Amino acid sequence: EHVFQLPVDNLPEELVGYKIAQISDFHLGPCNRVKELRKLLEKVAAAKPDVLAITGDLFDDATQDEAAAKLVDSFVDRFPQGIWYIRGNHEYMKGIEPIEGYIQKTRLHELINSAGLVKEASRPLWFVGLDYPIAQGVITVKNTHFCKEAYRNVPEDALTVLLTHHPSFFDDGRKYGPFLTLAGHTHGGQGGAFGVSLVPGVYKYNRGMYQVGKQYCYVHRGNGGRIPYRLGCSPEIAYFILKPAEKK
Repeated sequence: EHVFQLPVDNLPEELVGYKIAQISDFHLGPCNRVKELRKLLEKVAAAKPDVLAITGDLFDDATQDEAAAKLVDSFVDRFPQGIWYIRGNHEYMKGIEPIEGYIQKTRLHELINSAGLVKEASRPLWFVGLDYPIAQGVITVKNTHFCKEAYRNVPEDALTVLLTHHPSFFDDGRKYGPFLTLAGHTHGGQGGAFGVSLVPGVYKYNRGMYQVGKQYCYVHRGNGGRIPYRLGCSPEIAYFILKPAEKK
């Protein structure tokens, strides 16, 4: 588990101490089954965050996806502001239509280049979620267009968290002002030493926390994988607790 105290400018009193949890890249399959997903969700819920964000690549096994959707739905009431979900590339690679059918029967807040109000406050908290359509190895995303579309209905005074499967959207999304971007996809490189990825050149933003000015991006190491192998790059649950930024 990793817990971050995140400073936010002009944070309203109603959001001081607000706790966001993130899981990512569970990859349902032979190595990561529904029973393991239940254990993960129980662990997250026990920490009592206000809201849970799932940043893609959860559904990855046609034999388990429906049961997993029902399981995640059963945990919604454990988080005061619910569970928010975005797609990863594996949801597309395994067939998005049946997965969408399962999700539509749940209470998950799915964001597809869209945004939603998470918590009312004098400066309300919104989550903005980007899609990541990829099929058969062909990426068709348009970063700038997706960010513009996702932010189109967000109030100007809102505090926003950008949810994106691929961390490259951090660069494209910054101009829209999110104080935090949550990403996954990289699995932290699957291996590392002394907190550093063994394959640092693959992604510009590979693992952990990045900061540009007063904007932060956290690249989650993932909670699973298609192969049961990790070295110096253990699965994680990330928590972000909001606090007022110090005034200079």
